Amino acid sequence: MFDITKAETAAEIVAGFEQTFGAIFDRMKWAEEEIASAQARHPELADKIYHSFSLLSGDEAASRMSMEAVYRAHAREILERVAAGEDTRPGTAVEVVIGLLAAAERAPLSHEGFGLCARLWIAAGLPDHDDFAGSLGHIEALHSDRIDREEADARRACRNDTRRLARIECDGWHHGERVPCSYAPADAPAGATAAA
Repeated sequence: MFDITKAETAAEIVAGFEQTFGAIFDRMKWAEEEIASAQARHPELADKIYHSFSLLSGDEAASRMSMEAVYRAHAREILERVAAGEDTRPGTAVEVVIGLLAAAERAPLSHEGFGLCARLWIAAGLPDHDDFAGSLGHIEALHSDRIDREEADARRACRNDTRRLARIECDGWHHGERVPCSYAPADAPAGATAAA
């Protein structure tokens, strides 16, 4: 978040708030768009996916994903887990890539570490740069078992135990519109106020 610990002009403070809140609202918009896309891919689970917004916001990892392509890849993976009924807590491909790239700033990655980074980069659907992922086939051929183990370890290390869908309660309103949500009680009052 924005830090006001040092003396700054009012303009600098306002600019900092605008930047911070602008990034938050950007991520909210991207999350809503990814939810709509996931609902279109899985119409039978549209209500459950709608109520998964909390899984895409609020955690430290999501707040570090200011690039649209990165955040959207993270959100897509979580929403696909929701649709498949899988555990949403293990680290996403993007979270592991972010960790590996941070580690690579301190020391070079091993062949397996690079292979894992390339594998998850491709899995996340991130744009290729200078054929970054092009050498994956050779590395996978030599080290696939080790990369598999390291992927499992990395996803465990990036696990977020708070990222799970809690009991869903709905009053039958989505984005201010009355809807026949499968999580709303049958006797939900028609005049109830909207809730997410």
